Amino acid sequence: MNKFAILAFGGVLVCGVQTFAADDLFGLDDIDNLENVAEEKNTSTDSVSANRVLSSFLNSRIPASAVRNIEKAEKVFCYTVTYADPEADGYTLNGMAIKGSCGELSANGNKLFKDMLWSNMTAFSGNMDNCSINPKIMLRYIYGPDTTDVLLSYPCPAVTFYHGRDIVTVNAAPGGEIIEKITKAYSSLAEPYVSPALIGQMVANGQIQNQAQKEKVRRLGNTEANLRKWNADTPTSENNSATSKPAASGWNKLK
Repeated sequence: MNKFAILAFGGVLVCGVQTFAADDLFGLDDIDNLENVAEEKNTSTDSVSANRVLSSFLNSRIPASAVRNIEKAEKVFCYTVTYADPEADGYTLNGMAIKGSCGELSANGNKLFKDMLWSNMTAFSGNMDNCSINPKIMLRYIYGPDTTDVLLSYPCPAVTFYHGRDIVTVNAAPGGEIIEKITKAYSSLAEPYVSPALIGQMVANGQIQNQAQKEKVRRLGNTEANLRKWNADTPTSENNSATSKPAASGWNKLK
């Protein structure tokens, strides 16, 4: 089994859809218990703006581009995962085998993760630990064409953030009870995973495909803010020759 041990949390590891509300994810007793646990652990609130999703502890460890996808996410999908068998021919996400789909986070579900984990200053620790990651739940935060994936592990409470080549794992031992309840609740909701591409549920090219989508865009309004257009940054024909030259240095320098 391709397991990796986390010896120092808080560092970089080198190595259709159902929508659920909080009441759907937890029984009333579970919700009360989770809120009580969070209240006990989060005695001091992180002094961040109302729009900030991640605590300063997480913000200081995760690349800004990864944080942006979480804070501005337009969709959040949930998957149950485990270690991938090298011999198996199945769907994977960040090297983890997808066991099932636990749906799309509703506004309440997204808020639950924010309140219980992401903005909870006392749910994580910078201390070293020694245990093996046990993948349970993977969340995919989508903002436009970009994504940030977040893996929840239990036992060995830990959270791993994936964005491009950046992989950051933090020790979640102080929030272990919250991690346990969340992973068990979401795992219980899992259904067989079906590739959205096979059934035409995901078109990532940013083009309107049908009348319903056209109407939705009309309701949003053809504004730069709503449609996230960056046309102002598009080079004109007059300066194309200057902007198309390779950089003198950097990742795109020609050899």
